[in-house]
Amino acid sequence: MLLRQFILPITSLVLLSACGGSSSSGGNETYPSSYLQFYNGSSNSATTTLTLTDSDDVESILGSAAFGDATALTTLDTETYDLAFTYTDNSGDVQTVLDDQVSLKTSQKTVLFMVDNYEAPKLLNLSFVRDDELDDQFKIYFANLLAENKTMDLYISSSTEDFADAEFVATLGQHAFSDAVTFDTGSYILYLTDAGSTDVVLQSPVYSFSYETEYILALRDNAGPLKRKIALDIIGNTTTVYPLEDVNSNAQFRVYNSLNDLDPAQIYAGSTSSTPVFANIAADTLTSYTEIPHGDYRVTLTANEGASQIPNGLLTLNQGESKSLIFYRDQDDQPTVMSVKDSATPQVYDFVFNVVNVIPDFENVSIYFVPPGKTMETTSYYISSINDATSASITLPLDSYTVLLVRKDLNNNKTLLAQTAEIELIQGSSYLLVAEKDPDTETGYKISLQY
Repeated sequence: MLLRQFILPITSLVLLSACGGSSSSGGNETYPSSYLQFYNGSSNSATTTLTLTDSDDVESILGSAAFGDATALTTLDTETYDLAFTYTDNSGDVQTVLDDQVSLKTSQKTVLFMVDNYEAPKLLNLSFVRDDELDDQFKIYFANLLAENKTMDLYISSSTEDFADAEFVATLGQHAFSDAVTFDTGSYILYLTDAGSTDVVLQSPVYSFSYETEYILALRDNAGPLKRKIALDIIGNTTTVYPLEDVNSNAQFRVYNSLNDLDPAQIYAGSTSSTPVFANIAADTLTSYTEIPHGDYRVTLTANEGASQIPNGLLTLNQGESKSLIFYRDQDDQPTVMSVKDSATPQVYDFVFNVVNVIPDFENVSIYFVPPGKTMETTSYYISSINDATSASITLPLDSYTVLLVRKDLNNNKTLLAQTAEIELIQGSSYLLVAEKDPDTETGYKISLQY
């Protein structure tokens, strides 16, 4: 049985701007101040910083949030603040994307949502009095942050029930918020459907609402290489935003073939008697993504007229994941495979991608990303040490870079193993960098940066 304690009216949903919001005039002694949080729901945004200016012209930074993230809940004096939402461009200059104002009230939590295109973002405001009378209970607010004018229905069930037993909660139009709904603390499943439909488009895993507090369920656009349209985030009072992946969502993977002598290669996921997922992959080639059901797969690479060169690789794909498989030779010169999880961030202003080292000749190497006007000694973007057969993540702002592959000895003497030409990052591209051996180069090594 669904343990709902009471429901405030949810039929009259309102569009909220930065000057509006749902609120109550009452306060309480438990929460004597005002409370502010910022959530970044603009799918093509940079990491954005919120700066506040109070009535005495004193500035303070509330925090920064990338797309799909939030700042911590901050305690503030009750007054009106000027707001500046900014990001730092690739020249190091601070750019303002939005100015606004917010009036905070005693005992109220205010959450500011930045939504829509980052070139002209909008600000939504949800304000409510923090409840100090919850007794083994929690409250939820639903927020529709979709850029598309799309109305969705939301349902909820206990963790032991399915959609047939779920209870309708609210219909949410674009940029709307529901009133609060109160439940007993416990474990629940959430469902999304198109308005008026009973076809589930997103079913969450079981989630434990264990704190006596208010949660916000933010329905947002999705970003990243897997072309899903919507995502659902749980926002609490910390910087940790919990994304609820659709339990029925597919996953996807792509392949990089670093094996120069196994060219072309065929890649199978499951039985080799079926059609290969990737056929005739040339050496030094990164394939496009292929979408398949989530699960565990035996990965086989065949080449040279069908001989199995890597018969028992393992690929685990969870719901909504994107991964890259890298086929290479290990320190014993045996063909093998490793996988890395690719970023689900927008890759527009900030690029987050994997760097993979498959050079067995050295214990580790260093990799430098050098923008124009910098050197490897002055750049801020580098991986100081990455071991053989391992990966690391790098975050780069939109710019052009020359990539250097460097070996350092015990005395910190440096040897340049490989260097790329200047590469301009392309917005929306999901990159993968592989440092590998190549007998056809002067040094015997190379850097492959592909998307």
